[in-house]
Amino acid sequence: MVLVAIAVGLNPVPGAVMIFPSSIRQYLLATMAAVCLPGLGTLGYLAYDAVIDMRANQRLAGLVEADRALLLTGNAIRSDRGKAQTSLQANDDAGATIRSIVETSRSQIATAVAKLEAVDLAERSAHSAAILQAEKAMQGKIPDLDAEAAKPRAQRSLAATMPWYNAVGAIEAALTKASDAASLAVRLADPALAELQAFKAASWSLRSNYGTQCSLLRAPLGSGQALTPPQWKQFGELRGASNAAQSQLGQLATRAGISPELARKVGVATGEVATANQAMDQLVGKLGQGAGAVIGAEDWTAMCNGPFTAIVGAVAQSLDEMRSTTTAQSNHALTRLALIAGLLVALLALCAASWRGIQKRIANPLTGMNVALARMQAGDIDEAVPAAPCPDEVGALGNALEAYRENLVKVRALEEQERIASAARLARAQSMEAVVSDVGDVVAAAASGDFSARLQIEHADEQMQKLVAGINEINAVVDSATSEFAAALHAVAGGDLTSRIETAYRGKFAELKGAINETVDRLSTTVRTIQTTSADVGLAAREITMGADDLSKRTEEQASSLEETAATTEELAASVKASAQASKNAAAIATEAMQAAQSGGVIAGQAVDAMARIESASQKISDIIRVIDDIAFQTNLLALNAAVEAARAGDAGKGFAVVASEVRTLAQRSSAAAKDISGLISSSNMEVDAGVKLVRQAGDALTQILAASQKVAATIAEISAASGEQANGIDEMSQAVAHLDEMTQANAALSEQSAASAGSLSGRIVQLNDLVAAFRTGPEGATASSANYTPAPVRATASGTASEPERLRKLAEAAFGQSRAEAPARPAPAKKVVNSRANDAGWEEF
Repeated sequence: MVLVAIAVGLNPVPGAVMIFPSSIRQYLLATMAAVCLPGLGTLGYLAYDAVIDMRANQRLAGLVEADRALLLTGNAIRSDRGKAQTSLQANDDAGATIRSIVETSRSQIATAVAKLEAVDLAERSAHSAAILQAEKAMQGKIPDLDAEAAKPRAQRSLAATMPWYNAVGAIEAALTKASDAASLAVRLADPALAELQAFKAASWSLRSNYGTQCSLLRAPLGSGQALTPPQWKQFGELRGASNAAQSQLGQLATRAGISPELARKVGVATGEVATANQAMDQLVGKLGQGAGAVIGAEDWTAMCNGPFTAIVGAVAQSLDEMRSTTTAQSNHALTRLALIAGLLVALLALCAASWRGIQKRIANPLTGMNVALARMQAGDIDEAVPAAPCPDEVGALGNALEAYRENLVKVRALEEQERIASAARLARAQSMEAVVSDVGDVVAAAASGDFSARLQIEHADEQMQKLVAGINEINAVVDSATSEFAAALHAVAGGDLTSRIETAYRGKFAELKGAINETVDRLSTTVRTIQTTSADVGLAAREITMGADDLSKRTEEQASSLEETAATTEELAASVKASAQASKNAAAIATEAMQAAQSGGVIAGQAVDAMARIESASQKISDIIRVIDDIAFQTNLLALNAAVEAARAGDAGKGFAVVASEVRTLAQRSSAAAKDISGLISSSNMEVDAGVKLVRQAGDALTQILAASQKVAATIAEISAASGEQANGIDEMSQAVAHLDEMTQANAALSEQSAASAGSLSGRIVQLNDLVAAFRTGPEGATASSANYTPAPVRATASGTASEPERLRKLAEAAFGQSRAEAPARPAPAKKVVNSRANDAGWEEF
């Protein structure tokens, strides 16, 4: 019933409650129990039946031994009783013989009672008590026997010993009653021993009746007196019972299955009894003739004891065969028990080994994989999946899970690398954005003429720090130079020609410093000459000076802007190249991710193959269950046939019918359990199919992930190509800026030439001013005339020659055209120059 309950609980009937819905270990344990317990129960029942059979045979053997001891003890004390009477009649010193007989009888009775007490027999205590009580009564009669033995032989009388004689008979009767009870128990326990018990009973009846005849005739034959009518009646009854026992033994000896030795001994016994009866009849015919004793006591004892040996031999043979039969049955039961116990132990070992194998190869690895999956679901992928002990399907599944975990570790590492790279790029971008914003502010301030602004940046890389330091240094140099130059120019503009620029500058600023100082020097030497020039020359000189100043400022501003632009362009080119390299690295990482996704797809395929092999193993288990079901069916048929045969046997087959019914019940239970297990295997197959579908869906998902990874890799490759193109564009822009710097150098040269021309004119203007000052009363008038002077428009002379500003314009246009002609393959980008004098085409182009 427990197995049926387990099987019903495990059977996934729609609407039923599963006992172990989440524990495959308990499920496998229940399945093993459902498979092993019927066999264990059957073998256990057979072992129990074998134990019962062995105990029954041991009981039979004990009963046979007790029956043998009781029977032979009764025969021995009966024979000893006759020997005691014979000793009283024939021996002068009968006391020693009688004492030996008494001691031997006491020992034999004690042994027989001990064997009786050792067997499982109803009322054995009562039989033992009766025997001991009869022995005690016999012991009370021994003094009379000793007293009679102490008399002279001629004065002895057997009549005086009859109380002892009858007491011994009472012991024999008690022993015989106990023996009959043991024989009855043997016949009831094993009908196969009934015929041997019949042999024993008939042989003992023959011996008892024959011996009683001897005892009945002992006194008459010793005295020669004729038998009395009661004696004749008793003699006839005893002879009839003896003859009936002989006839019964003859019939039993002719039955099939009787051993030849027993038949031979029975024939010998009946023959000797028949011969003794004939001799006894001849002696009885001589009684009453007045001739005295017909036969001597010893001769009579010898004649009576003659058939006893053969009769006791037949009885002993039947008892020996009963003992051999019970011993063989006990040995057979013991062998059967040992065989069943061996099968039970083997089945237990097989079940234990199977359960251990299931634990080791299925339950424990699956439990370890379940724990590993739980850890991976919780985000812990550092610990490796426990390796399966065998390279079977479960081992392949564990290896696939470990490979999946390793891929997750690789993906996490790649994600961490990408996160760090993204954070670095973001930080750099933020830093670049801040720097660009600050650079814009600084550039805007510089465009407004304020070079005092500085860049402040923190947590930037080395290149960015260098860029910021360079911009700050440029601003500092330009601010210092322009401030000092402005101060010098302000002094010149204020009429102070004594101030000079003393700071050491390099490059264009050094040239500008030298030019300013030289200009001041020349102005100092030529101011008086300028004063002497005419108003038109002074006006032209002032225009040229204004133009030169304007050109100088523009050149300075353009040079500064170009230097800043070149530096920024170089940094931008380096940043773009770094971005291109990062894009290439990202493309490589995307390729590794795609390869990991491909590995995941291969592993998913392997998992599908492993699930298919598990499904095949389940099909094999189903075949084994069908074989078990067929065995249960055949067992049921055999049990039905056994029940039919037991019914035919009647009452003797009732026990076998009960066993057949139990075997049929066990077969039906085994069949039901096999059907339930078959249902479980079918359910397991359905679950395996569902698992295969899920794994296939996982493989499809990995295929989609692989396709997405390929798209991401392609996109990153496109980004990398675009970054490369940007780097190339920035290189070209750097070349254009370099070309523009060359043009700026040419413009600076033109500015120097213009400055030289302006210096020459200024000298003349100084001379003219000096000449003009010579006509003033004091320096205040010259200063006032210069401060209040307003330039007038310059016109062409009457002779048609071009004015000085026009000549300078033409000179600048020629220089600019020459620089363009020298580099025709590298056109500079067009730049819109803001100029308040837009209507002047020459200056706007310059």
